[in-house]
Amino acid sequence: MSTTEDRAHTVARGLWAYAEARARPAGDAAAIIDTVLTQLESALRRWVGAEGYAALLSRSVALTLPSQPILASIADLGGVDGVPAGTASPPLDTAVGREAVVALLVTMMSQLGAIIGVPMAIHLIELSGTAIPRALADPDDTDIPS
Repeated sequence: MSTTEDRAHTVARGLWAYAEARARPAGDAAAIIDTVLTQLESALRRWVGAEGYAALLSRSVALTLPSQPILASIADLGGVDGVPAGTASPPLDTAVGREAVVALLVTMMSQLGAIIGVPMAIHLIELSGTAIPRALADPDDTDIPS
């Protein structure tokens, strides 16, 4: 793997770990996947818009699905749009879910990177797992100390 690929995998695994540490119930793959994808969507929609995010996700799922067919089951969990939902599947194994989501995130970084450059794409996706700095918070927030 190249340094860029290593960085993309490190970021993707880090986003999974961040979500896993906060999942309730603990260790629930569906909760972890929901957290990762919700944070990712929220962050990327700011930069690429709703339609851009939907296109990026759809294309990345299509490219990742052949090597990670479990993504079709993730659609049943409500985590990924654009994949036909099948019949109810058994609970998703956390390790299997992690590998599928990491592969999806790496593909998203590559696809977005083709447009804005891979280092910037990795950086934007990495930011999805971090708290919004106070300077970027809504100016109407009432929790800002006086």
